[in-house]
Amino acid sequence: METVIFFASATRHSCRNRVAGVQRYFASSDIQVVVVESNYSHINIKKVLDFWHPVGCIAECGSDIDEFRPEIFGDIPTVYLDRDPALSQKIKFSVNADLAASAEIAAKELLALDYRDYAFVGFPLPLFWTKTREKAFCDAIHLNGRRCHVFDGKGKTGTRRLTALRAWIKTLPKPCGILAAFDGTAEELLNACTLEGIRVPEDFAVLGIDNNDEICEHTKPTLSSVYPDFEHAGFMCGELLDLQLRNPDAKGETRTFGIIGVVKRKSTTVVKQNDTKVTAAIEYIRLHAADGIGVGDVAAQMSCSRRTAETRFSRLVGHTIQDEIRNVRMAKAFALLRNPLQAIEGIAHLCGYDSDSTLRYAFKAKTGLSMRAWRTQNGIKTH
Repeated sequence: METVIFFASATRHSCRNRVAGVQRYFASSDIQVVVVESNYSHINIKKVLDFWHPVGCIAECGSDIDEFRPEIFGDIPTVYLDRDPALSQKIKFSVNADLAASAEIAAKELLALDYRDYAFVGFPLPLFWTKTREKAFCDAIHLNGRRCHVFDGKGKTGTRRLTALRAWIKTLPKPCGILAAFDGTAEELLNACTLEGIRVPEDFAVLGIDNNDEICEHTKPTLSSVYPDFEHAGFMCGELLDLQLRNPDAKGETRTFGIIGVVKRKSTTVVKQNDTKVTAAIEYIRLHAADGIGVGDVAAQMSCSRRTAETRFSRLVGHTIQDEIRNVRMAKAFALLRNPLQAIEGIAHLCGYDSDSTLRYAFKAKTGLSMRAWRTQNGIKTH
């Protein structure tokens, strides 16, 4: 069996999905995907290559500048994942995130709140991906005639950064919609808000990027996040690597992976008036819509009659409880359809629909397409 090495950053949640995409591409071949996880400055890449004798490599290096110089790999076919575009002169094959798209989608999500003020909190180091997201987000906010504030915390780490962040958020107008460069930064921001007694989402609506469940589902409140299509990124790496294996003289190519969407949680769930029971009901629906709950279950969670629950919910959210349940179920259906290993026949049950036909009808009404046709239109190939 031949080996492909995926040099992965052990600290990056997205790595697991990227590796899954590579493994899916090579699933029917005699190639195994070996993941080497480490801080790159602590491993000898040359010795790793000599140990495994790989037929190809994928180098995930969004924040690592010098560790993966092309000369290290020699004649071994290599695909660079998240390489700084400014350093790509010698790189033939790469797969990169659409960084501007993630920031623009975030801007649209937050602009829907119709605030006057918005803000961006970047990564401590001035890496290309945080700078690109900052510019795209600020440009989108300014384009729509709103104000955008930026946290100048570059170079500050640990307690110095947290102290500066706490001082900065106290100067922001309220309400304000804030985008963090990635979920780890958003978690840092939420901690600062807690320490300063700033309410989220009532004072600040906070949005992250990466949809790291380990962070997003455990912050208080739970964190809304932009969800890049990491698995498809890995799949494209497999395609480009296979292209080189089949044709060593293949012309170089750079591909870009996009966004699945925004996963909404409590940190951006803003209602027109402060009603804690309605906010809690929205979170309950998000967590349990796929379990087959109904309006009566939500009313019970709100500790009021069904009629009262419907009235309060509709007045503050702008649509019915049943609409919210349908929206959450449909969002999960779309997410499952993007996984080519997921059989269409099992999706209805996983999303809380009472039958396959109910989901088929709802999906066709929303998109005008069958689920199979939607997959084809979106380039999702099943195996």
